[in-house]
Amino acid sequence: MKKGFVCVLSLLIVLTLFAACGKKERNDPTPTNNNPASDTLSVKTIGEALALKGEGEFQSATLGKAYVVVFEKDGVYWRVIAELTPEQHDAIFALDILDENHDEKEKELVSPLTVTKIENLNEKKLSDDDMAALVGKTGAELFGSGWTTGMGYDLESMEFYLEYAPFMYTVTFEKQEQLENTDDFDQEAAVASLKVVSVSFTGLGNSVTEIPEYSAE
Repeated sequence: MKKGFVCVLSLLIVLTLFAACGKKERNDPTPTNNNPASDTLSVKTIGEALALKGEGEFQSATLGKAYVVVFEKDGVYWRVIAELTPEQHDAIFALDILDENHDEKEKELVSPLTVTKIENLNEKKLSDDDMAALVGKTGAELFGSGWTTGMGYDLESMEFYLEYAPFMYTVTFEKQEQLENTDDFDQEAAVASLKVVSVSFTGLGNSVTEIPEYSAE
């Protein structure tokens, strides 16, 4: 009887251990593929931002009160801003644009600048659903809702490169054979009554570095 009791007790202990192991496994957190670093950018100087720009799209500009760097990294478009003193602004513009070392000299001047603002521009980028919702609208409706002419057009394919700040999109309109490419060709007037056939993302727009609040007074 005593031996049987010991066997039963041993069996209960083993079952308890298995149950505990199973419970621990079920409570382990499930690994995720989330990468918070892809949505945040931590840079303190313009030099640190320039070091990240890689081979993707890149634009920079000196405004009245700021130096602006815009670049794409791992599918995310960033706009990094450093405010300028009048002296810093004048030093950048004093550089000789024809100097073969101009870019390096400008980099030397702007690299120490302290970053005052970082923007994730992907928040302003139209989604696939947003672009699909534009199909069927007229050119007049687009231009009336904030779209502007961009980097040109191709009348053969009816593709117009239009900007919806801060990005550029390829907007294809319905065919219109009578349109001719002349010196005074007016894009807005030409497509005002035409319907959009498709919209696709192109890249950074011309105005991505134009920020009114930092422009010279």
